Amino acid sequence: MSVFNPYLNVIKKAVQQDPKLRQRLFSAEQEDSAFDTSYIKALRNELPNSKSLNESVSLIKGMGAPVFGDLPELGNHPDFKHLRYTDETEDHWIISGFIDVKDSTKLFNRFTKATVALITEGIVQASIFAVNLCDGYVHRIQGDGLMVYFGGKNKDKTESVKNALKAFAMISYFVKNDLKDFFAANSVTEIFTRAGLDLGHNSQVRWLYSGSGKAGEVTTCSLHTSLAPKMQSNAVSNGIVVGQNMVNLMAIRKYFTEKRNPIWEYGDGRTYSQYDFNWDMYIMDNGLGVQDRYGNIVLTMGNSEPKQSLDKTYLAPIAKLNKPYFCL
Repeated sequence: MSVFNPYLNVIKKAVQQDPKLRQRLFSAEQEDSAFDTSYIKALRNELPNSKSLNESVSLIKGMGAPVFGDLPELGNHPDFKHLRYTDETEDHWIISGFIDVKDSTKLFNRFTKATVALITEGIVQASIFAVNLCDGYVHRIQGDGLMVYFGGKNKDKTESVKNALKAFAMISYFVKNDLKDFFAANSVTEIFTRAGLDLGHNSQVRWLYSGSGKAGEVTTCSLHTSLAPKMQSNAVSNGIVVGQNMVNLMAIRKYFTEKRNPIWEYGDGRTYSQYDFNWDMYIMDNGLGVQDRYGNIVLTMGNSEPKQSLDKTYLAPIAKLNKPYFCL
């Protein structure tokens, strides 16, 4: 079972029921009002809520699975929300990330906009799930893409780097494998992600409330926040590009290949490098996935180092979904 199956299943149903696809009206410029799209409302309700998310994660990870409640609100990182509506500032390190699904506009050529909206919502919610599962915070939703933060106060910087890499690897896997295979079966090609991640240290990041009144957000002013989307634009299809600061904190460098051109020149002879991140290898080496008999990676999110001992608190969610039996 893939941790993303609850989202993929809803997207599959939306595509399979889409009247424009079923009638093969790909070149017809008809309004959605010409089609019956009443199926969409029911499918939206099938997207995972906190209860189903917790059941899914417990099934995948077993012991020590995190518990999901209310997710943090957008534009309001919990550790810096005290800056909201003030003119105060604070310097603190953070990892900024941008990930976007490219060429998704081509979906409008084959599906009604009601179905496209649900596909987009499924991708966004799956991405939000992955980010929060890996201890990150969604800062902003941009169409079918996200701006996110990893880290904060009382967080270990190296662990936050690993969490950011894991979350973005998961999202990239979902779009490259689960979604792409299904879309390809319906003659939709060239749907892919591109992502950028960079770390700014304490002296390189300023937190502040940007905007006026309710029309604002708690955000960062940092060269490295600005560089993350530039790295995204330099990523290959389904690729992730990360900054030098993140690579410097990783003990194992084999997952990173330096790009020929630096992402930034300081003007005094110094440059700042960017690296392609081999997330496929990272998934395999860190117990996040396995290869099937055909050599394909299957995302498992297995817990290679359980944090909790075996007791009924952690076994109960699994037992509810998988009743044990005894064989002679």
